[in-house]
Amino acid sequence: MEEISAKTQMAKIRTYEKGFMATHLVNLGAKLGIFEALNENKKGLTVPILASKLGIHEPYLRIWCQTAYHFEILDGDEEGRYTLQPYLDEILGDKNHFRNYLANIAMDVDLIGDGFTKAPGAFRTGRPLDIYQSPEFSELAYEPTTNIALAFLFMIFPKHENLKLMLEKGISFLDIGCGNGSLIIQLAQAFGNSRFVGIGPDANGIKSARSTISELEMEDRVSVNHLGGEKLEYKDEFEMVSMVVTLHEIPPALREKVVKKAYKALKPQGYLLVLDFPYPSKLEDFRNPIYNYGILDQFYEICAGRVHLTIEQQNQLLTASGFTDIQRWPVGRGMFDFITATK
Repeated sequence: MEEISAKTQMAKIRTYEKGFMATHLVNLGAKLGIFEALNENKKGLTVPILASKLGIHEPYLRIWCQTAYHFEILDGDEEGRYTLQPYLDEILGDKNHFRNYLANIAMDVDLIGDGFTKAPGAFRTGRPLDIYQSPEFSELAYEPTTNIALAFLFMIFPKHENLKLMLEKGISFLDIGCGNGSLIIQLAQAFGNSRFVGIGPDANGIKSARSTISELEMEDRVSVNHLGGEKLEYKDEFEMVSMVVTLHEIPPALREKVVKKAYKALKPQGYLLVLDFPYPSKLEDFRNPIYNYGILDQFYEICAGRVHLTIEQQNQLLTASGFTDIQRWPVGRGMFDFITATK
């Protein structure tokens, strides 16, 4: 390990600065349609052709491409054609690919970045910022979870065959914090014998979900309600209740009440399914890469009044609400924890 010095510390800070610039470059490239165009032309495009195709000022585009080459996002050949580096067609070029990361970048730059400019006031007062309650934030926040159902279909259910078999046979499934309904809609498409209900406090997300459900003519099996989890009145009605990237989003003052309502909504022997970021409880673990997503998510979300729970806090909450047989597994190389608990 290299000895810490003023030189190494400056290099570290410069690396962070370079990452900041690269993030903005990627976000700009996405907005201009550059990644999609290069994804559609695997052999590459020259700057003049790309500029003409997308209606971009050629001298500016040339600088963007050269800088993207510097960041090793693009490759170039002797004929002046630029291509996406290997696998970046999935991560940046194809918006329908489950690995696509552009929605996360857009949220980082366009909304979280804006929030950071206002963060000093929130840190001084402890009052959450209004920006995180805006329709614009909700819309962007839903994009990174558009393909979350794929995590269930291809990473979770293959390892939990009992859950998959229940859904195939036909059950009632409740999603607390359903957002724009993408999870339950995709699960309903995969499991035609099951019924799905979603609830959420965001009116815009519920409106979007209802529109999609109507377009797909799924009203007979999928429904959503504009409702916070603390207001649930179901009793012994569902075989499964899920909270997908939701538990840490529930205001701390309401969290215990929501989990108890989830317990009440489940049938005896029913399952609570929780997918969320792991969060460290010991200082030394804040440098453990497995907690990267949770640590960074908490950093910006503290200004929204949201508080992540450690494993110990999650277990205590679930146990106090009546749940038993609490089990957890890492998903996506540790990006998420998948937790099951039984009524």
